[in-house]
Amino acid sequence: MNRYLLIALFLFSFSSCQKVLLEPDYHEGDFFYFENNKALMPVWVKGNQESRTFVIFLHGGPGLTSNTYANSQAYKKLQEKYAFVFWDQRTSGTSQGNPPKESLNLDQYVEDTEKLITLIKNKYSVEKVFLIGKSWGGCLGTAYLIKQENQDNIYGWVEIDGAHNLKEAVPMSQEWVKNKVQEKISQGEEVSYWEEEMKWYNSNPEVNTSYQMRHGRNLNKLNGIYLNPEDDPGNGFPFRSPVPILYMFNALIVNNNINVAEISLTPEMNKILVPSMVLWGRHDGTLPVALAYDAFDNLGTDENSKELHIFENSAHGCSFEEPDLFVERITAFIEKYK
Repeated sequence: MNRYLLIALFLFSFSSCQKVLLEPDYHEGDFFYFENNKALMPVWVKGNQESRTFVIFLHGGPGLTSNTYANSQAYKKLQEKYAFVFWDQRTSGTSQGNPPKESLNLDQYVEDTEKLITLIKNKYSVEKVFLIGKSWGGCLGTAYLIKQENQDNIYGWVEIDGAHNLKEAVPMSQEWVKNKVQEKISQGEEVSYWEEEMKWYNSNPEVNTSYQMRHGRNLNKLNGIYLNPEDDPGNGFPFRSPVPILYMFNALIVNNNINVAEISLTPEMNKILVPSMVLWGRHDGTLPVALAYDAFDNLGTDENSKELHIFENSAHGCSFEEPDLFVERITAFIEKYK
């Protein structure tokens, strides 16, 4: 009885803490929900609306949150110049509702994006819209833009460490880890641990929930997510955010339903003609840097209207790891095409 009482007390105290944190986080900008196919998704419009230049931000996961970015140093700086639209996709962050399991597919996420952009253009005085996709957001943004009628809505597209080709990314990420593990073993660091992990990778584990958790732990230990762990915005995040800590399990749920490991949009990227910029961390182990060149080379955008920039001191989080350079790149791109 005591054990269940403790669990109940913990959940109550944690949810009470979340209520306290929710209010001050959303004082800046406009906060509202929009509904589509039984998902109630939060939208936070922040920054300089008078610019009439709106940037739609597509977060990672799938199943994570935009909250970490909205409050970060780099994006706060960018909000001084432009209006930013942060939203949590279905079954992500603080999204609500009861979306059916069959709605957890890439086509539905694209439809949600289409309706969000239409809503923003109707609700606000918008002259130009730019689209930024981070990680899974790179997959979602690519899928949105492959539908050519959607390109009429967008003045520029930025893919950041994007997941446009997960079919190749999964084995690439495994190979990245194996190479780093060999270095650790040759240097005599945690040899027994890394030898056991090498055996596990060589046994060709199925890409499922347990795989994602174990592989993610190894990426983190090898600095393949953040080159400098101190730059990780997740440190203490649940205790200063309205997003409950349990939201992280959403990513595992959504990944298993979408079967992300089979997604490859590379063959259709030649349909994307809008001005585009690809930003990537040199040391990214989650989506290795070879995918940056895959994106850049296959975009249909005219050579004079697309850019590729590699962040030499970043892994999977260049906006947190090199914020000043990140702001410089994004600002220059938007100013060029707005």
